[in-house]
Amino acid sequence: MDFITGVNRLMRINHIIRGDDDDITTFAETQHAAHISLAQIAIQDELADLISDRLIPYEKTNTTLSLVTSTRTYALASDFIRFYGTAPSLYDSTDNVRIYEYPGGEDRLKDNDYQYKTSEGAPTYWYWDNTTTKQVAFYNVPQSSYNGRSISYDYEKSVSVTNSTDVLPFHNDEEAFSFISMAARRFAFMVAEKELGILSQDMTYSSATSRLYSLLRFSDPSHQYGRAYL
Repeated sequence: MDFITGVNRLMRINHIIRGDDDDITTFAETQHAAHISLAQIAIQDELADLISDRLIPYEKTNTTLSLVTSTRTYALASDFIRFYGTAPSLYDSTDNVRIYEYPGGEDRLKDNDYQYKTSEGAPTYWYWDNTTTKQVAFYNVPQSSYNGRSISYDYEKSVSVTNSTDVLPFHNDEEAFSFISMAARRFAFMVAEKELGILSQDMTYSSATSRLYSLLRFSDPSHQYGRAYL
């Protein structure tokens, strides 16, 4: 399901588009301009919540960066949200080793090695370089023997939608339909100027959320409570 199809379904759920009325074909249409804008925002906000909860399988991907002699910092992928997994690491396939975050980050490192920005050697740790873009730095700074070495990492990418043809990040219609039901309730609250803080208390929204979360699981959760005795 693409973005504009989701907006059309949302507006039909909320009776903005009725009966035999034609679906919108572009976000620039003037007849439902205000509702189209709100529908886009509702879908984008719901996606942001799911991304925050790490529930969307579309998020996981991987890429590489190339080390350069005496270069400490490296930009991460432009669609980078965060590293994948609970112990973020980068992988050096040449030496078959993983590079983990320096314990305590740069704040600890600068006290442990006053020359950490220029000390060259084998990159054994990474740490965040806090700047205007998402970058990592290596300790030690790569020496000449590491020049051109490819370092890979798994990460969660941005799956937000902007253009009408952008695809909603779901594997099947059941997931997409449940998601649009959630976004439709957010849209209804926005149109009625209700406090979005109480959206989670809405039974229709909660039901759609529960359905989607169940569909996004890779296995059937246990429906039993307490211990099972054999």
